Amino acid sequence: MNKERVVWLDYARFFSVFLVILFHTPPTTRVFDGRIACILFYTVFFTISGYLFDISRYSNFRQFFTHRGKQILVPYVTFFMVVYPLWLLVGRTLSGEDVEWWLPLANWLKGEPHTVVGTFWFLACLLVMQIFYYFLQRWLPSRWLIVVALLLSVAAANCPLENYWQVWYALLYMPYYAFGNLFKDYLSQVRFDTSKHTAALLIGGAVAIAIMGLSIFTADPNIINVVRITSGVLVIPAYVAISKWLGERYGRNGVIELVVMNAIVYLAFQNNVISVIRVALEKVFYHGVMTDHLWIKFVVALAVMVILYPIAWFVHHYAPWMLGRKKKAVAH
Repeated sequence: MNKERVVWLDYARFFSVFLVILFHTPPTTRVFDGRIACILFYTVFFTISGYLFDISRYSNFRQFFTHRGKQILVPYVTFFMVVYPLWLLVGRTLSGEDVEWWLPLANWLKGEPHTVVGTFWFLACLLVMQIFYYFLQRWLPSRWLIVVALLLSVAAANCPLENYWQVWYALLYMPYYAFGNLFKDYLSQVRFDTSKHTAALLIGGAVAIAIMGLSIFTADPNIINVVRITSGVLVIPAYVAISKWLGERYGRNGVIELVVMNAIVYLAFQNNVISVIRVALEKVFYHGVMTDHLWIKFVVALAVMVILYPIAWFVHHYAPWMLGRKKKAVAH
């Protein structure tokens, strides 16, 4: 972790990882989980991914796909091969679902690994989104990119597709990726520098969260999509500014960096750990204890972050190949 890092990005991604875990921890609330957390972590993850994308690094598509495929497809394969046997041995029983042994494997091959490593839909979606965006950026002038991304999102919202390899979601969330990439300079500069700017950013973020919450009152896909895009664009500057404030105030943190660099470990194992904690709590207390107490949701999410840290540490130091990385040579 000696490589020069952008500190605010680490804070932004760290809290996004926690939001994902919180989202998947019961009980599920209609406003927070159904809209606010859901929209927020989608927005942050895809916007930051777009922010980090630099097409000038790739001289051709083959070089691009080799690099991105290594970073995405390698963990998509390795972690499934670890978690799938665990699911066969324990997970299928804990879930209480009657699922054929071969179905998770078939869904994984289609880019829909929801049964075993459900959060890995994001990896499939991100790869497809980046492939689309690569060609759009090669073929279109920058001023048209955001327009085309918006049109693709509107088309996806109105024309549900067979979601092989998350193509539908890749098109639906494309505006976030385009926003992060095309407004990179703005996001690099935004911060709490004056009282007026701070107030404007915080008000914009609060309005965005309110819009997210109020969207539960409609089922219209067009309205939901407008809300998703509008609130996402409004909340990102505030989220970035808060992350920068934390980075400037507290500086680099080894724990945060390790979690962020190995976020895929958290994506891969979080649901398994949540299930084990749920079973343990129900053994000690009573069935449904987690769904009866909202505060347990936050405690369990924090516990998952702590429990998975040693696994993330082990993968980072001793099995980086699982993430498509080489093991660093130890200096003597």
